Amino acid sequence: MLLQARTEAPKECCGFLLGTGNVVAEVVPVRNVAEEPGFAVDGPELGIRDPELARDPTKVYRMDPTGQLKADRMAFERGWEIIAIYHSHPATRAYPSATDQALAHWFEPRYVIISLADDERPDVRAFRITERTDGNGTRIRNSDGQTVKDVTEEDIVVI
Repeated sequence: MLLQARTEAPKECCGFLLGTGNVVAEVVPVRNVAEEPGFAVDGPELGIRDPELARDPTKVYRMDPTGQLKADRMAFERGWEIIAIYHSHPATRAYPSATDQALAHWFEPRYVIISLADDERPDVRAFRITERTDGNGTRIRNSDGQTVKDVTEEDIVVI
């Protein structure tokens, strides 16, 4: 992950961590296609009002669907699961941005963020991003109509 993050900087890199339980067996890099036609993360419903930001691979990632299918197929064939979705923040801290939170739609896997803000000491952190619900399971929405999400940091060990 670190090699990919450094190689692809200043663009955000992305990919999947596959394995079982909390043990990663395979890192699957996926191409960030945010700037390619037809793949931009656009839409106010996702909290991204700036069309330039939606296509800026230095600030947002969009996984190549082919890479997503490859990771999903690999996990299925090997009896693994997708443990985490990772991406890098080339210039900012390892914490889910508002855009990261808006685009988080998988609630079982962790979200791992690699910060290269200090290239000498990369910071790798894992988070759970979940939708906030009321006591009846109904999603809580903010004044813009977006689902409110909770971010919880998790302990991880990177070897």
